[in-house]
Amino acid sequence: MMKTLMMQSSDQLLNLLNDLVSIGSITLSEAEKQFPLKVKHHLNKLIYFQDNPSFINIHQTSDERSFLTALYKHEEATKTVVLISHFDVVNVEDYGDLKHLAFNPIELTKALHDRTSELPVEARNDLLTNNWLFGRGTMDMKCGLVQHMSLLEKASTENWKINLLLLTVPDEEVNSVGMREAIPKLLDIAEQHQLTYTLFLNSEPMFSQIPGDEDYYFYTGSIGKIMPGALCFGKETHVGEPLSGINAAWMSSILSQEIEWNEDLCETVSEQKSPPPTLLLQRDLKKEYSTQIPHRSVSLYNLFLMKKSPAEVMVAMKDIAKTAALKMEFLMEEKYRAFDLDPTRISKIRVLSYEELKDYACQKTSQQFIANIEQVAASETKGDSRDKCIQVIDQMAMLCQELAPMIVLFYAPPYYPAVHSHEHPVIKELAESLIDNTYEHFGYKFTPVKYFNGISDLSYVGLQSPLSDMNAYHSNLPGNSELYSIPFNEMSKLTTPVINVGPIGRDAHKKTERLYLTFAFEQLPKILEHLLLEHQKQ
Repeated sequence: MMKTLMMQSSDQLLNLLNDLVSIGSITLSEAEKQFPLKVKHHLNKLIYFQDNPSFINIHQTSDERSFLTALYKHEEATKTVVLISHFDVVNVEDYGDLKHLAFNPIELTKALHDRTSELPVEARNDLLTNNWLFGRGTMDMKCGLVQHMSLLEKASTENWKINLLLLTVPDEEVNSVGMREAIPKLLDIAEQHQLTYTLFLNSEPMFSQIPGDEDYYFYTGSIGKIMPGALCFGKETHVGEPLSGINAAWMSSILSQEIEWNEDLCETVSEQKSPPPTLLLQRDLKKEYSTQIPHRSVSLYNLFLMKKSPAEVMVAMKDIAKTAALKMEFLMEEKYRAFDLDPTRISKIRVLSYEELKDYACQKTSQQFIANIEQVAASETKGDSRDKCIQVIDQMAMLCQELAPMIVLFYAPPYYPAVHSHEHPVIKELAESLIDNTYEHFGYKFTPVKYFNGISDLSYVGLQSPLSDMNAYHSNLPGNSELYSIPFNEMSKLTTPVINVGPIGRDAHKKTERLYLTFAFEQLPKILEHLLLEHQKQ
């Protein structure tokens, strides 16, 4: 009996994508919780999973969301490729009065034809080709999930001699709870089914390297991201006597000037350079209006990584903070002289890591007392993990205010370690084959890039720095692993190479997010099939 394929033609793939996009799985929404059931519903239509229903599983996360795994297993296969995707999407507020169509790509694309004058030139030109599909999640990254589901169907129908494990997770857009909690489960599945993971394949969309970029890329790694923070603790005073205190909001502004776009915090690997750091949050910690100056202020910074570990980042941040502290002291001395005050009365500004502040606080009180502060913040305090971090470090600083004025450096979630496989022999061989095959069949150059620059869950499928270097992260994270944990130990057990080959899209996280249809449904399936069959032969 001939098997009917449901996820192979362009029309089938488009219909499947539209169905998945129609579930508005915004991070932390009810739809995100329900989404794995939709994927399971489609996979259950495949004969292979009807015969092997135990090979599809929905796994609960600690926050009552879930991720899905689906295994195609060949009896004689020695290799297993893990197909990684995320199904959460960012919110749709930016769609304005078209918000109701954000998860209906066909109707949204039609509606935009009546509003071409409102679109940026590039988006308008793409729309008029009738070869782009607009909508939230079309490119980031439900098309990648569709590709992986299609590969499962084809492999199981044609009996490919390779194992495929589909893994699709929630929360990639915020804290990656799904992927962080999936890593131990991947190790369990490998042990249960006697699998050897030989390749992690992600299918996040291509990101342009420069504005207007028309080239085609695949990635042999994923850039890292860490969020250093700084609590500036000055000295309180009434606004009528500003020179008797030190304004922490002013301290934060001086520090941020030193960090913003600081090229010394960038990394370069071959010809690829990480984007410069930038300020994400800065605010004082007064709870209400008063005429007391803000004497506690906090700032959070985005910093991209390629090879640096948290330990190395903390050293660099302390150097910059010390430079900023010297500038603050110099500026205060100038103002003291301008107002005929004695500049020798100015206190030196300390620079501490959270680990150092915590050690001091433990000696002043007790380890149990400090552990309780962290435990309460992690389990009982409302707000997201960044707010909880700030609350912990603020309480700790208030306990130790005799150390002020001070700058206390810490880490806040999330942390995405950089990962790369460009020197791995498996990836080198696959990259060469991808380039040759794509040029031969489609006539364009497929260019390898060492780091995917959009941040991805590939960050958690291995550990490129020594495990000991990771201690600097949790030890400088207010709330520690009680508040936010990364399975570094389990990650260190994975040494599998990574690659990202995905669709062409534009304007991720914008109201003009869109997917290039010809590549997505006619060329990319063939490219991914070639990749897996070449890996099967390696």
